[in-house]
Amino acid sequence: MEPFNRTWIALALLCSPVAFGQNTEPTRQEIAEAYHSKRAEGASIIPGIRWEVWRIKEIRGWSLHFKRVSESRGVGILTRSYRVLARKSGSCAEYRVTDTLPLPSGNVQIRPLLVVEPDGVRACQ
Repeated sequence: MEPFNRTWIALALLCSPVAFGQNTEPTRQEIAEAYHSKRAEGASIIPGIRWEVWRIKEIRGWSLHFKRVSESRGVGILTRSYRVLARKSGSCAEYRVTDTLPLPSGNVQIRPLLVVEPDGVRACQ
């Protein structure tokens, strides 16, 4: 019975997407880690112009591009929304990232919340 199990394991490994060179898109966890790698944020002299720099710009060959879509402030809460585009060899995977932060940062009743939602995979233009 044991050689039979080894055969199925070998067959499963051969038929996996990695064995055929197909690359699966980045996972939610990988996108969250890349988002948390933000190392700098600033504003320019021109109002409304901001820049952000991330350390992780690539995951398993997928290049990442972050774009801030919106930012809103409520009573004690700052919510930022981002669109993340991962590109690799003609395929694009999109993600929506929503980051909710308590204001001021010392507020212990509200915890920071990061939500990463996949938005689909399609061919890039």
